[in-house]
Amino acid sequence: MSKAFWLGSALVGVVLAGTAYACIEALDLNKMVAKTDVAVRGTITGVRTVKYTPPGDERMIYTLVTVEGEDLYNGQPRTLEAGFVGGSFGGDSMIVTSMPAPADYRVGSKVVLFSAPVEGWGPEVSRCVYASYGGVFKEVSTKNGPVILGKGEGFAIDKNTSLVDLRAGIATALELKAKEAK
Repeated sequence: MSKAFWLGSALVGVVLAGTAYACIEALDLNKMVAKTDVAVRGTITGVRTVKYTPPGDERMIYTLVTVEGEDLYNGQPRTLEAGFVGGSFGGDSMIVTSMPAPADYRVGSKVVLFSAPVEGWGPEVSRCVYASYGGVFKEVSTKNGPVILGKGEGFAIDKNTSLVDLRAGIATALELKAKEAK
């Protein structure tokens, strides 16, 4: 093959990689708190899917996760239902690469879920799992107390974090958010 072909292929690859990267937003804890209005730590008590077809558009399937627990932003009890794009409904499936893995949203799992209001997702979905895969974090019990499992650099919780440290990080992020709002 010619050198021009290989150079052209490499250029297309760089452009495609660059556009894909531009669609992904790295979120540390401060950025996640700034973009959301709730983070619930609790137990997943329900999972359901809904299908919505906007006028003149293709069908969309949303998975809705219900978490019962504590709002980490204000310390109050909270039940939250939030959705993400993707799932299966009535034999129809919609797989989206950014959706959480099924193991991340099983009924009975303990999680921290970040959420924000969303519009245009149909009459049954008013809140989203912010950043889809990047907005739900598993919690595990350890001898030293609850630990929230991190997902790596670029995620709101990048490394395994004790609940005590997460609460402190969220409190600091909420203070920063309040200062920036003024």
